[in-house]
Amino acid sequence: TSGVDDAHVFISSGENVRLPCNNDLHDCKSTTWNHNRHSAVVELIYLGIKKKDIERHERLSLGSDCSLNIKNIKKEDSGSYSCRQYVNGQQQGTDARVYLHVLHVSSSSSQTEISAGSSVTLSCQLYSYSYAEVSCDDWIRSEGIQLFWVN
Repeated sequence: TSGVDDAHVFISSGENVRLPCNNDLHDCKSTTWNHNRHSAVVELIYLGIKKKDIERHERLSLGSDCSLNIKNIKKEDSGSYSCRQYVNGQQQGTDARVYLHVLHVSSSSSQTEISAGSSVTLSCQLYSYSYAEVSCDDWIRSEGIQLFWVN
């Protein structure tokens, strides 16, 4: 499958995410998932089997459609993911790439509740595939991304 479109997924830290594999061969036994962050590549799934020697092993699972499911997203999960297919040791087609952007909102206070008359400052950071941490304002200006604060 050539010409597979790259996917961009935006998710808030603490949530669960599904990363699609747009080049699966209907049998996840040929699927390998890699994570690339700051030029360090980590193999997460090899031929349909989850690698046990990685830190986030318990948060990962492979969907029936060969998608990669990650629970309780952390900012360190941001980066570029590639889904690759192997048959008889030979790579089939091109990588299906997914860029995971993790939105992390933090508070200036350790309070968990805000009472009338008090204030708290929330800051927004976007962790992405090419940068360790970028303020959301910078991303909005440079990439044309729209973000809205909601209750």
